[in-house]
Amino acid sequence: MSIGKKIKELRRANDMTQEKLADLLGVSYQAVSKWETEISSPDLSLIVPLARLFKVSTDALFEIENENARRAEFDAAYENYWQKDIQQMYAVAQQAVSEFPGDYKYLDWLASMEFYVAFDDDYKSGGSIDFFNSMLEKSRKHYDMVIGECRDSDIRQKSLYGIILALKYLGKADEAKKYAELAPKKQLYNRDTLLELCTQGEERLAIRQRIVYQKTNELLSALRSMWEFADEDKKYVRAAVDISEKFIKLIVSDDNFYRFYWDLYQLYMVRAEISMWDNDLDNAVKMLAISKDFAIKRDSYNKNGTCNYSCTIFDHVTDDLSCELLPADSTDCWKDYVNKTVFDPLREREDFNALIR
Repeated sequence: MSIGKKIKELRRANDMTQEKLADLLGVSYQAVSKWETEISSPDLSLIVPLARLFKVSTDALFEIENENARRAEFDAAYENYWQKDIQQMYAVAQQAVSEFPGDYKYLDWLASMEFYVAFDDDYKSGGSIDFFNSMLEKSRKHYDMVIGECRDSDIRQKSLYGIILALKYLGKADEAKKYAELAPKKQLYNRDTLLELCTQGEERLAIRQRIVYQKTNELLSALRSMWEFADEDKKYVRAAVDISEKFIKLIVSDDNFYRFYWDLYQLYMVRAEISMWDNDLDNAVKMLAISKDFAIKRDSYNKNGTCNYSCTIFDHVTDDLSCELLPADSTDCWKDYVNKTVFDPLREREDFNALIR
């Protein structure tokens, strides 16, 4: 609440007219009216008299006493913001930055939402290229502020990743490389690596499995970079897809895939594209059906919040699915994906139309 609105609230609570308040403070009625309509603010010399008149502290007058409660509201919205409504979170992030200038967590949040808004109106799906670029430029600017001024290494690293992505999609690869050079070459020891050295028995086993789990996801992420864009050399796309699928099914031997359902639904979407390259339309529809099934299963498990694996190599691993920086609804993403022009030859087929309904 602005100080003008606070003055209006306190004036009414004390059963005062604007004229009476003006007389008591020795100012004009028009001055009070301008405060309350936020055209202007009271002179600093009037702050203490206002607080005394309304029998409140100056902190209460500026609503500083409510700061912790307000920050708690923003922090609650910030939690898993990437899984919430994009436009709503964008507005909340803007408000958080305006109310808490200099809070770099909120500034990184705003930069992330600007990035998401750009793709929410993706020009490739009919949106405006000018809007897309303008939002990415805003995102880049705010990420750069965090990188240059924030002392929290985690927030800074998050912004570093964000600005590289923004610059990539702006077509500024050389500038993105300069930021990439700021990242450490290698992190020698993380917490689990150190804990593994000083634990025993079941606790050590659980830590070792967490390490394998983390490395598994890192490997799949590296392979994904080779197959997720269809404009890459097709032989590498095919090879990376094959290796990724075999690796997932080898390591998760009992088919309780949990977090890996996300990888599998995307893998089979790409398999459908590969079938289109090969002009094998029947297999393309088959791959799309499998992909959709994996997307539905992923969304079902994701709503449970956590998962406990039962395969031997991960049977001590518990993963918090709600913390994934991934889309909340894979099924909706699947529906968007099948709108790609590569699948246009399927649109007259009954089995394809039954699948997308």
